[in-house]
Amino acid sequence: MSTLDNGAKATGLPLNTFTLPTPIDITLTPFWTTIRQTDGFLIQRAHTAGMFKSLFSTIANVLDTKQPPFRILFQRDVNSTCLQIAVAETEQVIETAWLWIQQNMIPELHGLDDGYAKEEWVNEKVHMIVTTIDSGTDELSSDELVRNASRSFRQTFDVPATERLVSYYSCSYNYRQGWMYISENYIGFYSFLLSVETKLLLEMKDVSDIKKEKSRRSVFSDALRIITKNNQEVSKAVNNIVFSTMFKRDEVYDLLVQLAGQAMLRLLKNSGGDAPGASNHSNDGSLGALMPTPETSKSSSTRSVDSPHLTNPLKHDLAAQKRNLEYCLHFKLPSTEQVEDALEVVYTLNRSPATALASVPSTTTKDIHGRIYISDSFLTFEAQQRLPQPQQHQPILWLVFPLYTIKRVERLNKGPYSTALSITTYHHMEHVFRFQTAAEGFCGLLRDRLKAQTRFYKMLVPFLSTCESERMFEPKTVAESTDVAMETKGSTDVAMETNGSTQRGGLGLDFGFPGDAKQTKDRSKTKLWKHYFIENGRNLTMIRTPNFGKLVRVGLPNSLRGEIWEMCSGAAYLRFANAGVYEELLKKYAGQESLSTEEIEKDLNRSLPEYAGYQTPEGIGRLRRTLTAYAWQNPELGYCQAMNIVTSAVLIYTTEEQAFWLLTVLVDRLCPGYYSTSMYGALLDQIIFEQLVERTMPLLSNHFKKADIQLSVACLPWFLSLYINSIPLVFAFRILDCLFMEGPRILFQIGLAILKLNGEQLLKAKDDGAFLDILKRYFATLDSTIGDGSGMNSRLTKFNELMLTAYREFSLVTDDMVTEMRRTNQLKVAAGIESYTKRSAIRYLDDTCGFTKDEIAIIYDKFFGALYYAKQHGDRQETQLDLDTFRLLLENVAPWTKQRVHTTETTNDDTRIKRNLGESFFNRLYLHFKSGSHVGVSFQDAVTGLSDIFHGDLMSLIGLFFHLYCLDGEHLKDNTLLIMAKELWWLLIQFNGGDEASAWDTIKTFIAQSMEQSEVVNGSNGLDITDLMQQVMDLQTDTTSLRQQMDQLDRLLDTTIIDNNDDDLPSSRPSACDLMLASFRMVILTIEPLEMFFDHIFQDSFKLEKATAVEQQKSLGRELFENLFAEGRSLAKSPHLHHHHHYHLHHRQPKLSPSSSSTTITHIPPPANLSPSPSSSYSSLGRNDASQEETISKQVDHLFTELGHLDVQENEESDPLV
Repeated sequence: MSTLDNGAKATGLPLNTFTLPTPIDITLTPFWTTIRQTDGFLIQRAHTAGMFKSLFSTIANVLDTKQPPFRILFQRDVNSTCLQIAVAETEQVIETAWLWIQQNMIPELHGLDDGYAKEEWVNEKVHMIVTTIDSGTDELSSDELVRNASRSFRQTFDVPATERLVSYYSCSYNYRQGWMYISENYIGFYSFLLSVETKLLLEMKDVSDIKKEKSRRSVFSDALRIITKNNQEVSKAVNNIVFSTMFKRDEVYDLLVQLAGQAMLRLLKNSGGDAPGASNHSNDGSLGALMPTPETSKSSSTRSVDSPHLTNPLKHDLAAQKRNLEYCLHFKLPSTEQVEDALEVVYTLNRSPATALASVPSTTTKDIHGRIYISDSFLTFEAQQRLPQPQQHQPILWLVFPLYTIKRVERLNKGPYSTALSITTYHHMEHVFRFQTAAEGFCGLLRDRLKAQTRFYKMLVPFLSTCESERMFEPKTVAESTDVAMETKGSTDVAMETNGSTQRGGLGLDFGFPGDAKQTKDRSKTKLWKHYFIENGRNLTMIRTPNFGKLVRVGLPNSLRGEIWEMCSGAAYLRFANAGVYEELLKKYAGQESLSTEEIEKDLNRSLPEYAGYQTPEGIGRLRRTLTAYAWQNPELGYCQAMNIVTSAVLIYTTEEQAFWLLTVLVDRLCPGYYSTSMYGALLDQIIFEQLVERTMPLLSNHFKKADIQLSVACLPWFLSLYINSIPLVFAFRILDCLFMEGPRILFQIGLAILKLNGEQLLKAKDDGAFLDILKRYFATLDSTIGDGSGMNSRLTKFNELMLTAYREFSLVTDDMVTEMRRTNQLKVAAGIESYTKRSAIRYLDDTCGFTKDEIAIIYDKFFGALYYAKQHGDRQETQLDLDTFRLLLENVAPWTKQRVHTTETTNDDTRIKRNLGESFFNRLYLHFKSGSHVGVSFQDAVTGLSDIFHGDLMSLIGLFFHLYCLDGEHLKDNTLLIMAKELWWLLIQFNGGDEASAWDTIKTFIAQSMEQSEVVNGSNGLDITDLMQQVMDLQTDTTSLRQQMDQLDRLLDTTIIDNNDDDLPSSRPSACDLMLASFRMVILTIEPLEMFFDHIFQDSFKLEKATAVEQQKSLGRELFENLFAEGRSLAKSPHLHHHHHYHLHHRQPKLSPSSSSTTITHIPPPANLSPSPSSSYSSLGRNDASQEETISKQVDHLFTELGHLDVQENEESDPLV
């Protein structure tokens, strides 16, 4: 290009162009032409014979071998292998890289004589460039295929250079075979077949549903339907997209659901209101970081083991993130745990009574086959064998050991071909694991992890002293002395000086526990639990056997209820790992107020007012401290209604610290999204519940629809309050027992059982009032017995019947089923919430500023879209734009505002000056948009500011620019004129194709005319304005650098302003310019380029384009046909174009036969040889009625039907473990 031949001005290093050096043998790639060669560097262009170009391009696309058409190589010797160091899609970009090489690399190479030394230097230099400017991008991926695919994806779709590609798959769209690209925030499709190019780009946040389907005219399930939000501006064809011919459909589905789910959470966070937990006072510190939580919006990249300077592909990181999340949810562990290894083992427990009761004989379990896992801080095991129905989804044995509870590890000799480990825990229980495969790596991991737990050993004894199960085994004299000491202290000063705690138990110790302890046989339950602890360990070292579930379902004793809740839910692990956090939160935020604390105060007296403890200052104080501590710890969520109900119930059995961590587990894991400003989790589970009612009780569901009875009227409060507000407390706590042990599925099972048992009466209900009345009467009689008072079931109460029905008849509702249904419906629920939020925000705008409803909707999408992409790592949700986020908004409405980011090491002086000028202008525009009372730019501010640009005429836009620089609003003087002139020069080159000389001529004229107009209006001030004007016009701008040009202007006007925005610098002489708005307008109108700029160029550069999926399907010409006859014939192009256009219209939207979507349950891989899990019943449950091969009624037929037993399993054999 001429710019190179003439020695163009210096340029910055281009992004997304240089690549990690790759060896290339140019003798094996004949379809490349060298267009320039200097000092071992070569620029090459891909070429293909015209008549075969289309064919080769099609083959390259189908085989995913497409390469950018331009590349730069380095060759040390004439016949040696080359290094590919840069690629580009356009000649302009590759020439920019070539120019940079000429100016920065070739001079350095002149000092080296040896070719190998030159090659090594180039290799290291390019490595440094890529690792510096492409940090955080796929250019550093350890997988070369990912690097190439990511580069093609970013160049094809013009997405940010930092956008990480997750994976890519071969598929077809609209009968066109191509490649689907899946990145963190986008779904792209690209196809090039026989000169027809098809491009499609969807934003992940716009996906509202993903379904599995069968392709048309295909018997294979190889299609995915992706439904986007139903915006009016989106055509139906793009709103309902089908990708078919997928050979890895299930993998694609799981990946899309994972990414779309993360996008949903980010979208809900950034489209909500202000963080309710944020302090009303200025406070930069937060203790939320003391409890680390995983980043769900963007996976951090891990370093490659083989190449430390490279990163693993993002797909690997996401897979690991998913695996770790499933592991943590399955075993109820802190979300920061990362599973390291898992092996098949045979487990044996050697029970030693030496430290417990001498009357209990030593016993040993039989061999239990299962799978052992090791993570950062835990050792877990799950048996293969499952319990009999209706508990068929539960293992017969399960254990979770924190590594800091392991006292001894011994390797046993079990033969030449087997390895065994004997692990002794803190409570002297010996657990033997025999490995069926080589376990050297596992043993090494265990050794390393145990060493890392050293700092936690000293914390174990103080923590265990807060557990009631430990006190049960203390010597009697110690326990009695502890009780006496507690009785001598006030009720608020009770006793345990551990972890800063000042309480031994819950409010029930002082104000009584709900229910009659004798009637519930509380003492007998405690004895049974003590015996269980002796046999199977206690608290942190307890294993779960079938008897554990029976003891929980029969009802927990008052003294142990809080501790068992902690152990079952995993809250105990959080409390141990975050010792002292609760007390520190209370101290740090003492006396501070927030929106949450104000709401908490309103609800304190409405929290279980029937319980005596909450009629006293002590009970209210405990509740206040627990709720406010959580609000400060999680300011993004803060406090939501119904939290007070659940927390007040938990505090009856637990200390404040225990309740704090139980609340954390409830909000984050068991009931995600229930307690949020949008309550999306509760709404999601309500939809799932209604779907379950429709599938399991179709007659009742149809009756509700005919009578227009809304299930949510009664059932939504059940889920929000966890039944605490609906049924008597003594029974509500029985449900909480099962919830912490079983997980959220019990909420659905109980709800279905309630409707089932009242089905006959509910079929007679005519409206919501009758529906609620029936349920109210039923809840009031839960303690009454059923039957005629004789027989084996004479003592069975309605609550026992409810629990039996829930477990037996609805055992097919499993954890995996609930998880999968949440995944299936979450996108639709989020889309509905986001749509409602959008309508509300638009409805409550103070002023639409002349925009139509559709235009306001577009501005909303772009405004919150900027927040969505800018706040990926934020701990708090925001609804106002800071400067960086405002730049994202500008880029959405004015693409020319996109500026490439260069690091300091890779930018020259001219590039830096241009960047600073642009940033200065954007900062002024930001201050203009931002209302003085706001921290940032609000949605209303954005609407008002954009209206000034879109609806302004010539004079108003000139006035807008005048006030951007004239801060006093009246006078434009030398310093501000100079700043304006420089930034106007930068703006002009954005729209004139980069013609800097022409822009400088305009700016010189502008300065000279401003001086002249100032003298006309204000008279002479002692300066020779004519001479100054002539000097301005005589400035040399074609042979000097940009820095020199700026310096000339500064010296000419005798200022000290060089690349700064200080409007208050002192001047050394009278001002050569002093313009008011009217004079400024006259100057602009006399300069044609500036008049055109303000008249339409600047305004037209802002566009409110509808946020549609970018679908481009264009013909590149019938190149094969045209090249065959190009030399001798001239063909009219219009007939071909018309014919081709008709073809696209005909094939734009294929009609696919409707079919139901199948589902795939994703969970921790079960142990080998596992018997069929109940999830198989869910796969049939998820199909349409017409295609079901096994109905729900057949599943129910396999359940036990005999009533009268207190537990859900009947005719049980002896303990399968002994």
